[in-house]
Amino acid sequence: MTDKKPDKIVYKNQKKIHDLIIKNLKSNYLDNIKEAYIIGSLVNGNFGRYKKRFEGHFGSDIDLVVIPKKINNKWQFLGDFYNWHKKYNVGIIKINKITHPINLMIPFKNNMRTFFKKSKQLNWKMEKIK
Repeated sequence: MTDKKPDKIVYKNQKKIHDLIIKNLKSNYLDNIKEAYIIGSLVNGNFGRYKKRFEGHFGSDIDLVVIPKKINNKWQFLGDFYNWHKKYNVGIIKINKITHPINLMIPFKNNMRTFFKKSKQLNWKMEKIK
C-alpha cells in the first residue's frame, strides 16, 4: 500500500511535544468528535521527523481513532484502509517548521470494538483523549 518509512529522527522532548499536540487537538479538532484515541508514534514515544519526505511530509503523522458526531466536509477523505476504517486528513500541526499531518481513522459502522480488537491483536498502545 505504501513505501517503507524512512529513518526517523525522534524528538528529544517527547512529553512536551505530546502535551502541546494534545492541547492543540482538543482546542481545534475535537468539537465534532464523540470519542477519540491517539495511537502510533505520539503514544509510543518515537514521534519525530523523517530523514526524507514520506507520504508528502517530513513529520510523523498524528493518528487518532475517532467516532465523529458528523463528518466535516472540510476533511480530506483518503480512503478505506485495512478492512476496518475510513481515513481522513483533517489538518496539520507544525513543530520546528516540520509539518505533521493529523489523520482521523473512523472504524466502519462507528464500531469501536473492531478498533479495540485490532489494537489488542497488534499490541498497540493507545491513549483516550476524549
